[in-house]
Amino acid sequence: MHILITGASNGIGLAVAKRFAASHKADVHLSICSRNLGALAQARTEIEKLSPNAQIFASQCDVSIAGDVERFVAESEAKFGPVDLLVNNAGLGHFSQVLDMKSSDFDRVIATNLRGVFLITKAVLPKMREQRSGTIVSISSVAGKLAFKGGAAYCASKFGLRGLMQSLFLEVRDEKIRVITIFPGSVDTNFFAAAGTQPFLSKNALTAEDIADTVFASVSLPIHATVTELDIRPTNPQR
Repeated sequence: MHILITGASNGIGLAVAKRFAASHKADVHLSICSRNLGALAQARTEIEKLSPNAQIFASQCDVSIAGDVERFVAESEAKFGPVDLLVNNAGLGHFSQVLDMKSSDFDRVIATNLRGVFLITKAVLPKMREQRSGTIVSISSVAGKLAFKGGAAYCASKFGLRGLMQSLFLEVRDEKIRVITIFPGSVDTNFFAAAGTQPFLSKNALTAEDIADTVFASVSLPIHATVTELDIRPTNPQR
C-alpha cells in the first residue's frame, strides 16, 4: 500500500504516518513531504523506530509550488508505484481581521491550504484513474464550515477546500476513487505557534493521534463504502 502524506514532519501528518506504519508493518510504503527538511528527517527516524520494516521516501516539498509537487509525486511513484492513499494535510494559518491583513499573507494561506491540495491531488489522480482505485483524504477544519472573527484567510481556504473535494467526489466516484474530508475541532499541535498566535484550544482538545485514528477508520471501511465528510470534535470542550 502506497500512502502519500503532505505536511508530515509533525502534528497530524506525522501522527497519520505513524498510525499506518504501525498497522501495516509488512507492506506499507510511505511517501512523506514537508517544507522543513530537518523536521522531516526527524519524522522519518521516528517512523522507522516505530516500524523498522516500513519503506519510506521523504522529500522536501512546498505544495504551493507546482514544480515541487510534480517532482515529488513523480519520484514517489517511480519508487513505490501509484498512490493508493493520498492524505492532504499540509496547511498553515494567519489570523487577523481583513482590514489588518496583508494581501501577501492572504495569498500565502490560500496557496498552501487550497492551491496545494489542488496541485497534489491533480498530480496523483491520473494513476489512480488508470488503476480505478484510490482514496483521497483531506484534513480540513470546522473552520471550513463555521467562520470566526479574525479567521478570514484560513476560513476562506477551508471553505474552498470543502467545495473542491465535494466536486472531486462527484467527478471520480464512478471510477471507484473515494474522496473523504475530515473536519477537526480543537487539536493540540504546534499549528497555532507556527502561525504566531495564541491557540484557540479547549481544555480537552483533541490530539493529533485522535485525527490519525479518524483517518485510519475512514479509510478502513470496505472499498464500496465511502465517508464523504466527517466532523470530529472534543466531547466536552470545557473552555
